[in-house]
Amino acid sequence: MKAITPVPILNRPPRRAPFLAMLPAILLGALLAVPATRSSHAAEEPPEREAGDDSQGSVDQFDLLRFNNTSASHYYYSLPPGSEPLIYFFPPVPPPLGADYPVLGRPAPRAPAPPELAAYVDEWFYPFLGVRLLAGDLTKELRAELEAYRAAKIALQNELRAGLAGLKGVDPAGREQELGTLAREQAPRIVALEAVAERIRGELRLAWLAETRAGDGASADKAGWHLPAERRAPATPGELQLEAEAMHGIAFFGEGLSAGQRRLLLAAAIELRAAANAPPGTRSAPQEGWLLYFSPEPARIRLAANLSAALARRLSEYAVAKQGLITELCDTLRRGSAIDAVGRLEALKRLAADQAPRLAALEGQAEEIRRELVAMPNAPGPPAQFPLPPEIMARIAVYRGHKLAVLKTLHALLADPSRTTERNPTPGKVEEGGEPPAPARETASPVVRPAKPRVSVEEFNRRQSALLGELNAERAAIREALSEYGRATNRPTDQKSIDDLLKDFESARQEQEIWDKYRDYQAAVLLPGLSPEQRRLLFGSAVEQLALPLPAGIQMR
Repeated sequence: MKAITPVPILNRPPRRAPFLAMLPAILLGALLAVPATRSSHAAEEPPEREAGDDSQGSVDQFDLLRFNNTSASHYYYSLPPGSEPLIYFFPPVPPPLGADYPVLGRPAPRAPAPPELAAYVDEWFYPFLGVRLLAGDLTKELRAELEAYRAAKIALQNELRAGLAGLKGVDPAGREQELGTLAREQAPRIVALEAVAERIRGELRLAWLAETRAGDGASADKAGWHLPAERRAPATPGELQLEAEAMHGIAFFGEGLSAGQRRLLLAAAIELRAAANAPPGTRSAPQEGWLLYFSPEPARIRLAANLSAALARRLSEYAVAKQGLITELCDTLRRGSAIDAVGRLEALKRLAADQAPRLAALEGQAEEIRRELVAMPNAPGPPAQFPLPPEIMARIAVYRGHKLAVLKTLHALLADPSRTTERNPTPGKVEEGGEPPAPARETASPVVRPAKPRVSVEEFNRRQSALLGELNAERAAIREALSEYGRATNRPTDQKSIDDLLKDFESARQEQEIWDKYRDYQAAVLLPGLSPEQRRLLFGSAVEQLALPLPAGIQMR
């Protein structure tokens, strides 16, 4: 075992001190280092708002440097040469169909993901590409290959969307027939595109292996992802979390896996993490409905709680078949931990070939479930149109646009705040205007003064009154139209009822905007007639369109 050497963190060298004087700092550093190792491989996801709803971005609460005090911050434990931790990035986890999600990630103390990764959130080479982008050493040849791959993928996605748009209004039987023709036309090109993606992953992986000096086939081992050799059901949330982290990492770093097996592992990891984060006593079928882990993985959809017995049975059969494949795959991974990398790779390749027809059969089961789901009266999908006449809805939309324009106009009439460097006022003294001063400082600091109008105060007030008067008149006309609509439909027409109607309309509009972002997601998961290849292609576009916050980097040795 190599000796642990105290290394100074501060720029100045540490003072020589007797061993007993240094002992408290060393012991404190060791105690602080222990919790950090457990979460070093955690995927960047915060606690979920409800069981099964994963969101993105997380902060390591036990970051060593954040919690060091004055004594302990002089030293840290140096790593052996060549074992410096690398920064890795995992893509965000897509939310369930139709779920609200954060548009901004929480700040993390680690490296933010390179923005270029946003275009590849559905790719298995995402972590390897992140390493190269962070290092800034992506070759021109590989960058050109990535750009050509992305252009070909976008062209296929646009072609598929155009085909779907042309089938609106066609009866289900005719639509499935036309989709079958389109699937046969696109199949060889999608398969070729996926082969290019796998080749890019291989090239990026080889560069990563060379950087980490890992042997071929040792990707997951080098990154620290492995399942324990002994199979037993995790009993605590912590054990569930660790199992989920291992499966999540193997899905991206493991070798010998087919793309279908990677998707199964990723979906299983998400489900395990949801179980780990679920409050104690959470029922498997909550009151708001079932959360179905569906195809293409890792898609999830929320179903009504009162499903028919036939559909519930079909869903159960689908879940059992999928879990059987996952269990078989995990058992092979566990057995592989006891043999060398080459033997493990061969075993996984044999299993991938054996599971391929069963994965295809599972897709067939999913297609039958889709046909039943779309026939349900409360099928998953966007909300119904709000029951207002189209002309009133159009007037409200115009009003919202005018309101935004007025705000921009008034903002443009204000000058930018002037920054002046002066000493802060004396504590306790209140400046003219009644605003309390900032705390006094030893040196001069910038003070931001309130914005002043670009025009005279009289001119600003005149323009403001005129613009707001126009808005109020427009709003009053809409309220009158709503009152007439209420009288015609026997609705209450008092002021409170009209205000409630406007609030309901705004709430429905916001919900519709959320579902507009899920348009490709819904088609990829629920539209009968698409091929598995087309579903994967469309789901990749859907995840990218959601513009999920990219999780920050994590460190692995």
